Amino acid sequence: MSVRSFVFGGVLSLGVILSAIGSANAACVSKSAKATAPTQSSAKWFAMETMVQAVSWGLWPGWVATGQVAGYNVTKERYKCSQGSGGYTCISWATFCTK
Repeated sequence: MSVRSFVFGGVLSLGVILSAIGSANAACVSKSAKATAPTQSSAKWFAMETMVQAVSWGLWPGWVATGQVAGYNVTKERYKCSQGSGGYTCISWATFCTK
């Protein structure tokens, strides 16, 4: 086996391992959003809406209709809200994992 074949085989193996790790992590995605609205509950709603759209626009109609993100488990959902002159501003974070 030549050195060139050995190096190429090692690089190829490393690429396969890294792509497998990337695929495992691709099942979950973390998102964050910021929204302002007259009430705290509506600011949270708009922040979640923005995160759902960031995951996939195709999920949005179902989420608006049912409040569920079809095909995903939503975890680590957090909000940090503050009141200001324009109402409430909420920053949100959540992790979306495919089922």
